[in-house]
Amino acid sequence: MRDPAGNTTSYAEFFEHYDRHMGWRKEKFATIKLERQIWYSYEQIRLSQQMVLHRYGRGDRLDEIQSTVRSHTNLLIDDADFLRTNAEEGMNQVYPIDGTWRRNISFAGLALLLVEAPEYPELLHKIVDIDLKRRAYLTDVLFKAFIPNYPLAKKYKIDKYSAVWMDPIQRALALPAGERAQAFAIHMKNWCRIMRPWGWKPNLKPVYGGDNLFCDFAFEVALAVCAYDIDDSAFNDHPYYPRDLVEHYRTKIRHNRDAWRAHGAGAGVPIVAPPLPKKADLSKSKHKAFARWVELVCDGDVDATEAVLETIGKPRKVEDIDELMEALAESSQAIHSDVKDDATTLLQAGRIAEQRALRDFDGPPGPPFGPSRCRAGLLAFADWLQPRGYRLVDLDNDDDAWHAVVVKTEYYAELLELSNSLKIRAREPDAVDND
Repeated sequence: MRDPAGNTTSYAEFFEHYDRHMGWRKEKFATIKLERQIWYSYEQIRLSQQMVLHRYGRGDRLDEIQSTVRSHTNLLIDDADFLRTNAEEGMNQVYPIDGTWRRNISFAGLALLLVEAPEYPELLHKIVDIDLKRRAYLTDVLFKAFIPNYPLAKKYKIDKYSAVWMDPIQRALALPAGERAQAFAIHMKNWCRIMRPWGWKPNLKPVYGGDNLFCDFAFEVALAVCAYDIDDSAFNDHPYYPRDLVEHYRTKIRHNRDAWRAHGAGAGVPIVAPPLPKKADLSKSKHKAFARWVELVCDGDVDATEAVLETIGKPRKVEDIDELMEALAESSQAIHSDVKDDATTLLQAGRIAEQRALRDFDGPPGPPFGPSRCRAGLLAFADWLQPRGYRLVDLDNDDDAWHAVVVKTEYYAELLELSNSLKIRAREPDAVDND
């Protein structure tokens, strides 16, 4: 099994579900109403991509997976054609790969690095979304390195949910060729932590009543490494780096199917690093009252501040901070988690540190877990922040949740004063122990 935390029972359950779906489809599909056929076709698109990924995670042979990729690419083409013909207007522009879902990049990565046939990249191109507005810059650049006539858009919309794993790769590729390997090595050290919103946990185990199987690998990194001929020796022992896939590509495909591409050329276009968040000068700000409070806890991030104010408005008092904390957490500017959810609490702390370019904060690994680990993690985060010029501020809301924000030390007193005037109960993190 390639999956470092793989569970044979969980994998068996997935494939049993897939086989039942395919068996039912083969026997009953033609007999059901059109609206049900449409639903099953949408479901098939998702399952086809997941099936290939799960075969890789389970540890199937690469040649067997290659055959599955070919057959399921044709299945994806057929399902997309069926939906374009039969689905209602507005739901019929179906392209299985749109460039932003993890399962899309996983399927494309496996396909482009595994299938040796010269005509395959163009076949894959048929299932990639043609709407440039719905695609991502990084995935388009990577696809173009394998599909020469793949079009790039003049402008791309930023997808904040995928930016967390796309931006580090884009920044690494924007560096001079000699600096890319080190940047990728640093990114792979962070990869598991970055993947926590997608299901990775330090202690993945089957749980009663659910399946927390995490079947994903750094296929986007493998695509970039192969597209730009990057030395991966510093990180190819990472448990989630698909090393065997990269070796297969370099041995059987790079100098045959993709011999047209010059060494290190990739997409053949200059890579543009993603923009850094716009920062306001906090010492010259004209914001007042609640808007100033939000600006301080967003560390001057203009986009995050505007997003929160657009959601919340500018109240004179804050009676319940839940909506405010949700808006802040959505922009990775606050800790807002259930009192027992230590994984989310520490993930959000790490995101806040990233937003302020303070490097990595992981917190205590546990045991204990649950509320005790949350409390220990928040106190450790508070201590970690202070020598870096920031303070952690706990917010009391009389509920079963953690609420905390971070502010530059020089604006700590101002934030406390604003909090008091807005009826936001701010306190030192160690005050939580006195509850």
